[in-house]
Amino acid sequence: MFNMNRRAWGFDWHELITGILFIVVAFGLFTAPKVSAIAIALLMAIMAILSGLTTFAGYSKLRDYVNGRAVVALVFAVLDIIIGLIFLFDYQSAIVTLGYLFGIWFIFDSIERLIVVSHVRQLRSHFFWLSLILDVLGLIAGILLFVHPWIAFFSINILVVCYLVIFGINAIVLAFARR
Repeated sequence: MFNMNRRAWGFDWHELITGILFIVVAFGLFTAPKVSAIAIALLMAIMAILSGLTTFAGYSKLRDYVNGRAVVALVFAVLDIIIGLIFLFDYQSAIVTLGYLFGIWFIFDSIERLIVVSHVRQLRSHFFWLSLILDVLGLIAGILLFVHPWIAFFSINILVVCYLVIFGINAIVLAFARR
């Protein structure tokens, strides 16, 4: 039965692609620290929308593993897309509230993944602990961004790079854990 569940899920290409894109964006932001706040807001809009769509794409399979808790992932996917649309269509407001919005986004994603991380234990238990640690680190980064938005605004580049690397590695870990 364990092997059947693993085969039913299959390798998660959406998570792999999302993880790689997050790491590529992180590298781009790290190598170009003078990227404007508008560019960061627009990049994050795309990444938030992509994150929400990735969760939608995996919802039915996730529901098979975690039952009712998958609804929480669906709610957070909608919130990801809403935050992404705010960043995309009202980038001036996004810039003014950048620290708070990034903090909320990071907190939403981390909580969603913490709620449904148990399915990774069913698939590959050694990936469970790595994913759990990365989710907690993402939550801490989100709380720091939310509690200190001005510090976040001035150091947003480094904080965003750190989060994107954490989220990217976690997405890649999940892609391989689900195979």
